[in-house]
Amino acid sequence: MPIRNIFKKLVLNMGETPERGYVAAKPGLNDLIGRTGIAKTTLRPSATAIFDDELVDVVTLGEFIQDGTEILVTRVEGMRVIVKEK
Repeated sequence: MPIRNIFKKLVLNMGETPERGYVAAKPGLNDLIGRTGIAKTTLRPSATAIFDDELVDVVTLGEFIQDGTEILVTRVEGMRVIVKEK
């Protein structure tokens, strides 16, 4: 068996579509940019925050933020919602 056929078994060869259950990002994450919320758990640097009664996984750029602190969404990169202390 040629080596090329071995690699065909290791590589995904079908499309990733919403119909097959693949979703790259939650819709509406970009709408969070500029919004404020509250850190539900301590960001070390990732945690959960609350935005209008909705739980969202967030991350800082390395700083620690105590739970209960007001935070601001600075940008969204794919599934990463990046925040800083307000």
